Amino acid sequence: METSENCSVKVALHIRPLIADERQQGCRECVSVTPAKPQVQIGSHFFTFDHVYGNGGSPLADMFEECIAPLVDGLFQGYNATVLAYGQTGSGKTYTMGTGYSDNCQTQAGLIPKVMNALFSKVETLKHQTEFQLHVSYIEILKEEVRDLLDSVSNSKLESANGNSGKATVPGRTPIQIRETSSGVITLAGSTEVAVSTLQEMSTCLEQGSLSRATGSTNMNNQSSRSHAIFTITLEQMRKLHSISPDNDSSDEDMGEEYLSAKLHLVDLAGSERAKRTGSDGVRLKEGIHINKGLLALGNVISALGDEKKRKEGMHVPYRDSKLTRLLQDSLGGNSKTVMIACISSADINAEESLNTLKYANRARNIQNKPIANRDLISNEMQQMRQQLKYLQAELCARGGTPADEVRVLKERIAWLEATNEGLSHELHEYRSRCAFVDNCEIDEPDGHIYLERHFQSSVSSDHPMIESISGTQKLLFMFSISLLLSGDDSGESDEAVKELEHALLQNTMDKEMNELNKRLEQKESEMKRIGIDTEALKEHFGKKIMELEEEKRKVQQERDRLLHEVENLSANIDGLAQKSQDVRGQKLKALEAQVQLQQKMKQEAEQFRQWKASREKELLQLKKEGRRNEYERHKLEALNQRQKKVLHRKTEEATIATKRLKELLEARKSSPRENSGRT
Repeated sequence: METSENCSVKVALHIRPLIADERQQGCRECVSVTPAKPQVQIGSHFFTFDHVYGNGGSPLADMFEECIAPLVDGLFQGYNATVLAYGQTGSGKTYTMGTGYSDNCQTQAGLIPKVMNALFSKVETLKHQTEFQLHVSYIEILKEEVRDLLDSVSNSKLESANGNSGKATVPGRTPIQIRETSSGVITLAGSTEVAVSTLQEMSTCLEQGSLSRATGSTNMNNQSSRSHAIFTITLEQMRKLHSISPDNDSSDEDMGEEYLSAKLHLVDLAGSERAKRTGSDGVRLKEGIHINKGLLALGNVISALGDEKKRKEGMHVPYRDSKLTRLLQDSLGGNSKTVMIACISSADINAEESLNTLKYANRARNIQNKPIANRDLISNEMQQMRQQLKYLQAELCARGGTPADEVRVLKERIAWLEATNEGLSHELHEYRSRCAFVDNCEIDEPDGHIYLERHFQSSVSSDHPMIESISGTQKLLFMFSISLLLSGDDSGESDEAVKELEHALLQNTMDKEMNELNKRLEQKESEMKRIGIDTEALKEHFGKKIMELEEEKRKVQQERDRLLHEVENLSANIDGLAQKSQDVRGQKLKALEAQVQLQQKMKQEAEQFRQWKASREKELLQLKKEGRRNEYERHKLEALNQRQKKVLHRKTEEATIATKRLKELLEARKSSPRENSGRT
């Protein structure tokens, strides 16, 4: 994989102008743009962004070229990208993104249709060099449920059963689940991916999904989006790599294939809203609560990523608090180039919501992403091998002590000097042999005729240098002598004249050529002296260097062949490894399922034990309460018994006293008659 470089999230601000309803209510603009600067003011607050569009800023038509076009170009280089529209309900997010696009309203086309046009335009340009495959998916998050907008069967069942606000699960269909791969990539298991090859097919998918999206009417927006929508374009490309020749800058060797895959997420968030202003109740109120909950989780993620101090301390980022933040995990602080478009209203009635949106977007500018090109592992390894090969070749040149271009020039110069030296030696040997032949050989008449005739014919036919070097008068004399010989004149004077003439001509020519050769030899010697290097030593030195370079080249080629063979073996065994890994994953999945079932069983048993324990504790508490009540009754009865004993004791004493008094009275009564009788 390539090394990643930190890339800040780009934030663009779109200011919506006043609409008719706001003008009828007498609203005024509360947001002003600083001239020639991407800075806005609302009240006493100033905010600076990467771009500002509308209401005194740059025209809205420039947004695509300045913000989105670089993301489309990066898509072809293997970089993931995300465009995120955020703002208050009714602030123009859907209009800006263009998720409500259809062929009948192309005048209102937003960013998504422009992205599709630019994408297919570039694919058409590069289709002769690269093989492309395009897939699209369209999902929405409604009440914390992920719903597939391109699944026509599920959508028809949902609309017939519950309307647009139904729960995104259909009997007989596996619900869409969020998964994370071993490399940390977030994927959706169960979502529909449609392969497209034309602009019309992609536009149809966008229009079909937009019609299936959940919308509703509120006091602030007649057609308010009640869900977060994500339109994803996946671009896969396979292109052949060629080595470039340094001489003519042309591709001369096939270096294999490179596979790149990248995704572009186009996110249209539902607008934040207040129940008092929207007048929502019932289902709409519940939808608004879920919308605000997801946006709150998104705000917490942005705050955690945007705070540099917290980021350095390794603070936990709450991606899992919401399915929205879970799906945007790569887009915020991950492997993606992200542009956030903050949409606000300039009306003073929305000043508080606009200020919150500006603060929200200002924190997002501090987020640092780490985008990397998504290359296939094998092609990436091949690319690293090629880079290593180039590095080794450069190192070999460095070890040789002479750059490759200088070595090539010196080799060419040596070859030229050797060829020149060989040619001069051959000419000198030929001229010396001719001089020796003229001096030592006597030509008789018939043989002389034949020799001169053949010599003349060969000289004329081959444009020999000797004929070329003779002046015009000498040529005439030479032709005259030849004509005399051929005419059959037998006089000895003519023969003698011809011989002398031929000898003089040859001698003159030899002298001129010898002088010319001497000059050329002196010139070459002066050049060699100026270079200051002996030819033989130079040849030997560079011969050794060439041999060393050839040996290193052979080793590098052997290493490259070995690595290519290993890659071929790896690709040949990849099916077996994939099957084996699939079996291993199946076994792991079964083990995980068994473990999950065991955990569920343990959880059920633990719950049953907890309930049994709670019931026993409750019974124990009741028994203790009953015991305390009985103890209280016992103490109460004991106290009553003590009081009764005291009363009984007192009564007994009183009865004893009364009995005693009664006895005394009886005795007194008995004694009184006796006294009376005694008196009488």
